[in-house]
Amino acid sequence: MNIIFATLGIWIIASLSIFSFIRRSERQDPEGKGPGIIAITSVLLALPVAAVMGGILFALAGSVQVVGWLFDLEMSPGRVGIFAIALLVYLFSADSLIELFLKSVMGKSVAGKWVLLFTRVLAFYGIGLLVGAEGQTALPVAAGLAVMLLVMEVLFRLLKKSGEGSVRKDRR
Repeated sequence: MNIIFATLGIWIIASLSIFSFIRRSERQDPEGKGPGIIAITSVLLALPVAAVMGGILFALAGSVQVVGWLFDLEMSPGRVGIFAIALLVYLFSADSLIELFLKSVMGKSVAGKWVLLFTRVLAFYGIGLLVGAEGQTALPVAAGLAVMLLVMEVLFRLLKKSGEGSVRKDRR
């Protein structure tokens, strides 16, 4: 239920942001559209944003549940939802900055991936403790999610590389 409310909140915030952006750009045009058309446009443009963010939240909550199931850990559904939302905020803010910093300092080395994995485990563990999970539950969940993210990133990069190779072969 938390995921639905979070997705609804994201949709409202995105709608308001898009509305204010369109409204500002329409003020420069003397024959601008009315506020009703702008509102409908902004609501429709915010739907894909909310759907993608809701899907990411759903995947994160599912990952937390899978790790909890694998290690036989107890987390209430409410805490899982709050934990997933906090992870989403972290991944789209601080984690991106940390990853950019590590890439600029260490390059694309294996050591950089290990340092990123370790920082994610620490961050996820801290988020788990802030949400109210027990230390015995938060550490395996944090480690499992960090490893799952690393595996997904590596698989995505390998898929991207194999896709680029096949496109080059088809052009010849």
